[in-house]
Amino acid sequence: MNNTYERQKDILKLISQLDISVTMYKNADEKYHAVAKFLEDCGIDADIYPQGSFAFGTVLRPNTKNPDANYDLDFICQLRSPKEDIAPSALQKKIEDALSSSSRYGGGKLTTYPECFTIEYADINGVGFTIDIVPAADESLDRKHELISKSPRPDLLSTAIAIPRHNGERNYSWLTNNPKGFKKWFDEINGPFLDNRRVEIRKRLFEENRMYFNSIEEIPPYMERSSIQRVIQILKYHRNEYYKNLPHGDELKPISAIINTLVADIARTSSPALDVFELLNYVLSELRIYAYHQNMRHDAFEKAYGSRVAITHTDGKWEIQNPANSEDNLANKWNQNSDIPKYFFLWINACTKDLIASLSLPDAAFRASIDNAFGAENIKKAWGTKYQSVTPKPIIPTKVAKPYRF
Repeated sequence: MNNTYERQKDILKLISQLDISVTMYKNADEKYHAVAKFLEDCGIDADIYPQGSFAFGTVLRPNTKNPDANYDLDFICQLRSPKEDIAPSALQKKIEDALSSSSRYGGGKLTTYPECFTIEYADINGVGFTIDIVPAADESLDRKHELISKSPRPDLLSTAIAIPRHNGERNYSWLTNNPKGFKKWFDEINGPFLDNRRVEIRKRLFEENRMYFNSIEEIPPYMERSSIQRVIQILKYHRNEYYKNLPHGDELKPISAIINTLVADIARTSSPALDVFELLNYVLSELRIYAYHQNMRHDAFEKAYGSRVAITHTDGKWEIQNPANSEDNLANKWNQNSDIPKYFFLWINACTKDLIASLSLPDAAFRASIDNAFGAENIKKAWGTKYQSVTPKPIIPTKVAKPYRF
């Protein structure tokens, strides 16, 4: 009989091994605070804070063709002043000039892009990381009031910022963003899921990290992972492998913000008591329902499946609304390239097959599905030959073997 629990446990162990380590987290934390201190010494009055996976607790070591790929961590560098005080091109140049002038950050460590700066750090125990810094200023009050008047969550808009958007050469305009508001929305949903299993989570973390901590009480909150966070990590890992094998996969694959938004938004309608695989199954089941949007009018979809609004498809327009900015349609590229939603829902079917249906298959078929989901080389490295049907060669005794040396 198949041991579903053991299989789920092995998958979760695989995902947890891709978490950012305690040492790496502390190193990254120290490094971005050091950048903030450096900019302050340069006369730039700004705050640097994490966004994306580092902020959400869903960091995942990239699953690319290079198994030694580094962590890529994203940060906002926000001036303590409104955007009216500086032009977007001037802000970009101000940060660029400061970082480029530094012997610590300039030279080979710094790469300048039109809308961000990347600092590469040396490996620690064979694992390195980069910090991507996006310049920003506080969004204007008029713009915030405009967004508040349109938003179902006006309480999230006080932290809206403006970032420089590159329009070609040195031409920039302002673009509204709101990573702090997004994180507040995410944390509100994620909180009950963390609370429901916090004792269990912290006990397991302590057992796995006794070399770092003397008691459970010393476990820092940033190490905790709820069912929501684990589901996001599993889907991101599977996404990377699935789209890697598609022609133009990098252009087609869903951005992490879409995965974060959909998982959290769908989880809102479930129970915080769900474990990782129960929630994963629930999220994938809901997304398979949203796939009917492809061939149904909105009114017919709503009549058949109720008011599901995490993804809408009205008058031919796909929309996944940024919960912290009602003017930001995360699915905007879906409307520019019809292959993007098509392959998104094909990917959801593949996730269901590889991660849910496979749990009830015989060992060899289960292992084949997981090899397909996360990459055969990655699984071989993590699991060895477990779940593979290997017929041992018969042993023909001829003479007493000499003992091996270890």
